[in-house]
Amino acid sequence: MSLTVAENDTDLCYNSKMRFFEKAELSKSKVITCQGIEDYIQPGAEPEIVWYKECKPKQWRQTIERRRDTLSIKEVREDDIGNYTCELLFGNFVVRRTTELSVTAPLTDKPPKILSPSESQMSIIELAIGSPVNLTCSAAFGYSGDVSPLIYWMKGDKFIEDLDEERVQETEIKTIREHLGEQEVSISLTIDALEESDLGNYSCYVENGNGRRQANIQLAKKAELMYTVELAGGLGAILLLLICLVTLYKCYRIELMLFYRNHFGSEDIDGDNKDYDAYLSYTKVDPDQWSQETREEEHFALEILPDVLEKHYGYKLFIPDRDLIPTGSFTNDHFQDDTRLLRAYIEDVARCVDQSKRLIIVMTPSYVVRRGWSIFELETRLRNMLVTGEIKVILIECAELRGIMNYQEVEALKHTIKMLTVIKWRGPPSNKLNSKFWKRLLYEMPFKRMEPLSISHEQVLDVSEQGPFGELQTVSAISMAAATSTAMATAQPDLRSTFHNSCHTQMRQKHYYRSYDYDLPPGGTLPPLSTLGSQHTYCNIPMTLINGQRPQSKSPRQQSLDEAHGNNAMLPLLPRETSISSVIW
Repeated sequence: MSLTVAENDTDLCYNSKMRFFEKAELSKSKVITCQGIEDYIQPGAEPEIVWYKECKPKQWRQTIERRRDTLSIKEVREDDIGNYTCELLFGNFVVRRTTELSVTAPLTDKPPKILSPSESQMSIIELAIGSPVNLTCSAAFGYSGDVSPLIYWMKGDKFIEDLDEERVQETEIKTIREHLGEQEVSISLTIDALEESDLGNYSCYVENGNGRRQANIQLAKKAELMYTVELAGGLGAILLLLICLVTLYKCYRIELMLFYRNHFGSEDIDGDNKDYDAYLSYTKVDPDQWSQETREEEHFALEILPDVLEKHYGYKLFIPDRDLIPTGSFTNDHFQDDTRLLRAYIEDVARCVDQSKRLIIVMTPSYVVRRGWSIFELETRLRNMLVTGEIKVILIECAELRGIMNYQEVEALKHTIKMLTVIKWRGPPSNKLNSKFWKRLLYEMPFKRMEPLSISHEQVLDVSEQGPFGELQTVSAISMAAATSTAMATAQPDLRSTFHNSCHTQMRQKHYYRSYDYDLPPGGTLPPLSTLGSQHTYCNIPMTLINGQRPQSKSPRQQSLDEAHGNNAMLPLLPRETSISSVIW
């Protein structure tokens, strides 16, 4: 028999080497017994035992009960961890027993969970040959009693220690953190220098009494940097080229389309049955009302625009002031009927627009103020052509039109036209042939391969020129005014007065179109009014009638036209008092 005497630890009521140990699971019940005190209790006596925690009296909560030599905890909590000391008086002596209580999580019924690498899919790691490798596998283990966590690496179906490769090693299991018996641990696989034989699949396994799980990693050879750089450079070059092409297209779309159309495009055959490439609608302004800006607009609309399109690009334009030859017939009794005159004029305009592939509207402030588009609204056929897109409209804006009277109607007109292109003319800089204006206008015009026309301002159309009006010649408004002033000598007084006012206004305006010089033969005079019949003309009459002679040899068609001219009478331009002004075409 031996007796061991030990002193209490400093500032404690017990010696840490002489304690009892108990474990309790979280949220479960636990009974702590004051052990080894039976010999110190008198038979039949009720012992008086005092309980301490960490050597201090404690106010126990209601879920903790003291019964004789036990301390019962109904629901263990984490803060119940500690040293419990029971104290019993035995005579002049004090008997103490200390029990250390540790609390753990409940026993787990699930297998460990792998934290990394991923369990759901294989991880592929590309490495260069010769580089070091460090693969780490971490997992969370629930409380399994005194069983240690089991975690390890395998290559294929072989354990790492069975590979007999000193370069390939498996480290010891490391505990990253632990709480109430639950642990997070890790293990690493290291390869000093990767070789071809080391490539393949590696698996991390974790086990406990409830099952096993695994995560897979594949070591692959990394592509040579040279190929990666070449691939990235190629893709970057393609992307840069694509950006440049898109930028080039956005900045030079018109130029590219014109280049393609000129070299590889086919002629526009949609309007082969039409006689004109474009109908030009504009408003002339009285020279007395010209300002510098108005003078530039007039110069552009009346001279530059037609000359460039006809002479430089070879388009055939219909210019009402120059080419309009009416087809309606009236007698002298009808001259005083302005409504019929207006109707005949609108019908002639509609006929000419219908024979044109494009409608060019030169939108100047004067055009807006005078509502030059009204003629396209009065004639049902013209309006339908605009609404249905039967004719493509090119709207040239020559100035800032906002704030001008009737501008809201211009906006409404734009919404009415189905096929509309708006082009800005920005003054004299736009007159240059290499400007954006001409490129945009040329792009919107119908394409056809043809040589530019070389007709001078002084050249007269040949009598045999083909077309629906091939046998009629046009003259300038000034020449017409001089010729018709004689013919109107016998006209009705009120009509003569109106016509005189209209032609006088035309004579005051500068006319930029074809000017024809002619001489009357000796003794030649214009045909009298009574022999001109019923065909009315807007400052345009057959050249043969002005010269007072007829061709000697004529085709049947020419003879029929001459017979018609034999009964024609000349009608003047519409007076200014009508809604369609004679200076708006």
